[in-house]
Amino acid sequence: GPMEELFAEKCGSCHSIGKGARVGPDLKGAHERHSPEWLHQFIKAPSSKLDSDPDARALLKKYNNVRMPDLGLSDEQVDGLIALIERCSAQPCNLAGAFRPVTEATPEDVALGRALFTGEQPLSAGGPPCISCHTARGIDTPFGGGTLAVDLTHVFAKLGDEGLDSALKSPAFPLMKDIFADKKLTKEEAFAIRAFLSAANRSEQDEGDTFGLLLAGLLGAALCLVVLNALWSRRLRGIRKPLIQSSGVVS
Repeated sequence: GPMEELFAEKCGSCHSIGKGARVGPDLKGAHERHSPEWLHQFIKAPSSKLDSDPDARALLKKYNNVRMPDLGLSDEQVDGLIALIERCSAQPCNLAGAFRPVTEATPEDVALGRALFTGEQPLSAGGPPCISCHTARGIDTPFGGGTLAVDLTHVFAKLGDEGLDSALKSPAFPLMKDIFADKKLTKEEAFAIRAFLSAANRSEQDEGDTFGLLLAGLLGAALCLVVLNALWSRRLRGIRKPLIQSSGVVS
C-alpha cells in the first residue's frame, strides 16, 4: 500500500519494523515505548526533538550520533506511518516490495557492482560514483577510495540486505539525499552494488577467519611444545636418577 511504499522510500534505509536495528532503532513497538504525540512530533520534525528532548537525545547517543533528517512529511503521512508501525509491530509486513535478495547475485553482478562503485561504469542517471566519497575492500584503483565518508566494507553487515537496498535507492543521509535527489539509482544498479558490498564484507570476514585459524594453530603448536618439553624433562629425570645412584655419585 502507499504507506508501505512511503516507509520504504523515507524510512527503510535507517529503520526496520521487526527486523532489527540498522542505522537507527528497530521501530517495532515504538508506539508502545512513546506516546502518539511524541512519535508524531519526532517523525514530523526530528531536528527539534533531537535538540531538546531527553529521550530523543538518549537515542541519538545510542545510535552513534547519527541525526535523523527532517523528511518533509505532512501530518497525514506522519499519522499513516505511526499506524503502519502499530500494524506491522503486531503482524509482520512486507516493507521491501518486490525485493531481489543478494543471495541470487552472480560473479558478473559483483563485477558490475565494483565497476559502478569505482565509476568505471557510469550510473545511468548521472550520479557520482561511490568512490567519490567512500572506499571499500576489493576496489583496486591507483588512488584507493574516497575519505569524505565512511568505509563501506562492513555496511552490508550493518544495514542488512533490505536496509542497504533502501539506502542506495532512497538515501536518507543528508548529503547523499541532496546529491541523488534527481539522480536515483535503478533497482538493477542498487542490486549490483549490494552484490559487490556483500562480497567485500564477506571477503574481510574470510580473511579474519583465516587469521584466526592461523593464530589458533600457532597457539596450539606452542602448547604442544610446552607439554612435550615437560614430559621429556620428566622422562630424562627418571633415567638420570638410577644412573647417578649406580655410579655412586651423590647428588
